[in-house]
Amino acid sequence: MFNLSFDLLKEEKVLDCAAGASSFTAIASKKGIKSTATDLLYCKDPATLQKIFKKDLSTLFRIHSGLEHKVNWGFFQNSEKMIKDRFNTFTNFINDYTKFKERYITAQLPYLPFNDNQFTLALSSHLLFLYDDRLNYQFHLDSIKEMLRVTSEVRIYPLISLRGDGKKSSFVNKIKKDIIPEGKIKILDVKYRFREGCNEMMCIKKME
Repeated sequence: MFNLSFDLLKEEKVLDCAAGASSFTAIASKKGIKSTATDLLYCKDPATLQKIFKKDLSTLFRIHSGLEHKVNWGFFQNSEKMIKDRFNTFTNFINDYTKFKERYITAQLPYLPFNDNQFTLALSSHLLFLYDDRLNYQFHLDSIKEMLRVTSEVRIYPLISLRGDGKKSSFVNKIKKDIIPEGKIKILDVKYRFREGCNEMMCIKKME
């Protein structure tokens, strides 16, 4: 979903921001990529996270039952395979979380417990823009500025609003204006498809 490759990542110090049960850091670390994940949930023990995941997985399955017409199944093929993929993702995450807790830092946007320019690339998926009905514009702006503080480049996916029927969040154009002069924004197409309209990411490079 972020147009990433091993050649791109091998020289990067990556921050997966608001990562939740993502397996990105687990898989990247196995490949020798320097990756750190951050999320508010990382204050919890593995057993508690497993309970939370089971509840979330049940909710996810219920939400997508009967909504096949609103998603693009080209990546997962169907809801059953999507659930299987989510389960495998969580398994990779929880195994790594249990063994290498130092990679998983408890934090919550818009505040990150890192030094300026500690990373070179920050990734944030399925939080900003998607939940613009719950997270106000100031939260979005402050969160992006905070990620830019600790890294040189930020990539955000997707750009749609969850309640917008596949349309971009109204915050996207506002961010384009208000992030200047801190960052320079490009909207780029991505190969990953799932929800209708989720074919773009925002790439923000810190201004020197």
